Amino acid sequence: MKRKLIFLTSIIFFSITPLFAILEYGEISLIEAIDIALKTNPQVQMKKIETDIAKNDVKIANRLQNPSISTFQNIGATAQGNPQEVGADYVIELLKRGKRKNYALIKEAIAKDNKKLYELTLAYEVKKAYIDLLYKKTNLKILNEQKELAKEILEDIEIEYQNNKLPKTDVVQAKIALNRSIMYSNLARSEVISARNYFNAVMNSYETDYDIKDNELKDNFKALLTLSPKDNSLNFEKIKNYTLQNRYDLKIAENEIEAAKRKFQEVKSKLIPDLELEGGYGYETKGISDIGRFMNGAFVRVGFTNIPLVYQYQPEIKNAQLEIEKAQLKYDDVRIDIIREITDAWEKYTVSKENLNFYDKELLSNSKELLESSMTSLDKKEINITNFLVSKKLNLELILGYQEALRDYYFNFAELLETMGVIELKEANL
Repeated sequence: MKRKLIFLTSIIFFSITPLFAILEYGEISLIEAIDIALKTNPQVQMKKIETDIAKNDVKIANRLQNPSISTFQNIGATAQGNPQEVGADYVIELLKRGKRKNYALIKEAIAKDNKKLYELTLAYEVKKAYIDLLYKKTNLKILNEQKELAKEILEDIEIEYQNNKLPKTDVVQAKIALNRSIMYSNLARSEVISARNYFNAVMNSYETDYDIKDNELKDNFKALLTLSPKDNSLNFEKIKNYTLQNRYDLKIAENEIEAAKRKFQEVKSKLIPDLELEGGYGYETKGISDIGRFMNGAFVRVGFTNIPLVYQYQPEIKNAQLEIEKAQLKYDDVRIDIIREITDAWEKYTVSKENLNFYDKELLSNSKELLESSMTSLDKKEINITNFLVSKKLNLELILGYQEALRDYYFNFAELLETMGVIELKEANL
């Protein structure tokens, strides 16, 4: 019932969509789908903005202090014998600006790696959605072929029944087989619609209704960025070492340790007083001068400001130390998770590879031979319709099982590369 509801909902969706938007139609390959998603996804654009913000933060951290300009004017009797002054005040941060900039630089590196990590994750969401849609389309194609075969068998059996060569029960069984094939075909069609909707959702498409160029999941490994299951060149230890050296989330965790250390140095620099310089021009006019003539000259003052006497920033320093410990624990945790993930991904990949190779080597040829033999036996009246339908069902199960094994292999290889942190294996140069 649930699957029928999905089917009806999908039909309604495609019926009402043109009322809200004019959709273009486009068939795309896997590489094109990944490229489009990376260019149009708002989250990618947001990550790009975050890197731009982090880049600007480096400039902000490296800023110099702005000067202050002031004037000192005496009015009335207080002006007598006192100079009027115009000057500037400038605070120089001692050993602080560089530490602040170093902290901003490491935060910029983290922002860039976060963007790369999201792009990698999105690419594999697109790839998995693409493969799943291809798998569902293949199942629909197989079940439609089975439906046409069931129609032909029913027609032949009805002719035989009309000629009194077969009992009525054979006709009933053939009709049941056809109706089951129609039902399975309809369910498969609804699954294609659902998978296609999800593919477009991952693509974040609302103006273009995307579909995939291929209509059958087969051993086109190169087009789907997948290593052939007959290739035995991969080595787990090399993959593990590469992963621990190149995973973006591990790089981020490592940089967060460095960021915490740089933040600690920045906080400690607050204990250093700042140098304050003040200079300007002073003068007394003839009217306010004690000696009755115009007098002028320069003045300079030097002092220290922000002296940590009342408050010594100890809570900030302790928190900065704790952030270093926290970042180190996070790094250890991420590293442990990665080792588990790459081990699990490798096991799934190797098992799915063995299963697919076994299907190719044994099961598919056996299944084809069984069906051909059963068809011949049925034509010769050596077996009845019941025995043939049993053979046909087993053949269908093996064909669908092969497609599932092929889908699993594509999926598990994709997850292996995603765990490694690469889109194509050649990036790892293993």
